[in-house]
Amino acid sequence: MSRSNQFIGLNNTAKSIIGTDLRLANVRELPEKSKVRFEHVDVLKPGIKVEVIDVITGPWLEDDEVVANLHRYTFPSGVVYEEYVQVAPWHSGPCYFIALRRPSGKFLKTTLWSTKDTGMSEDMNNCGATDDQSKYNIG
Repeated sequence: MSRSNQFIGLNNTAKSIIGTDLRLANVRELPEKSKVRFEHVDVLKPGIKVEVIDVITGPWLEDDEVVANLHRYTFPSGVVYEEYVQVAPWHSGPCYFIALRRPSGKFLKTTLWSTKDTGMSEDMNNCGATDDQSKYNIG
């Protein structure tokens, strides 16, 4: 059995809130004319300031490696949302489900993954609201 860190990311509602527009492509030409193959790119709408506020660390990584960055999104209106690990159930390794919250810690219910999606019980489905799931190095 293979074990790995699995980054699930934001749900579709959260992506629409931050303005993520998924664009599919096969090859992207860089300014210096080199070409890079990729499956998809998430592009934010103009005006949203994005900064890395934390990282997700997990098992099976070198000391300087991370599973993913967690971001803060600041909108032109002054509204701020932060990503956090809603829950990280284990399925051959941790699966990191990400949701959005305000800097005060109040989470946006519409950005939470459902219990059907996460496989967690209702009482455990938003562990990250009170306990920082990104710091667990399960293994």
